Amino acid sequence: PISDDDLACALAKHSKRPVFYEDLPINMLVKKEEDGFTSVDDVDWKVRDFIGLEKLKASGFEEDIGFISHDIEKICKRKPETVDQYLEATESMTPLEKWIFE
Repeated sequence: PISDDDLACALAKHSKRPVFYEDLPINMLVKKEEDGFTSVDDVDWKVRDFIGLEKLKASGFEEDIGFISHDIEKICKRKPETVDQYLEATESMTPLEKWIFE
């Protein structure tokens, strides 16, 4: 697995733009949900997704090697790419992704 900070660093390196990971405590996300999403960015589905992700991360379940199924290798007939490999493969990106990462 890759940490949130490592992912932010990889995105910054490949996009040549500053990218920072901001850890939002789950209680802050729950408060946003309870308060009714006062910001345009705080749409209900996004906040609920963040809450679910933070609960998963807090459980430690994703760190268990049994969490990884290797199904992607069976489907694609190859090992998954690393984040750096993905970000370097600009020929398979959408035009917007290419604009950001080239």
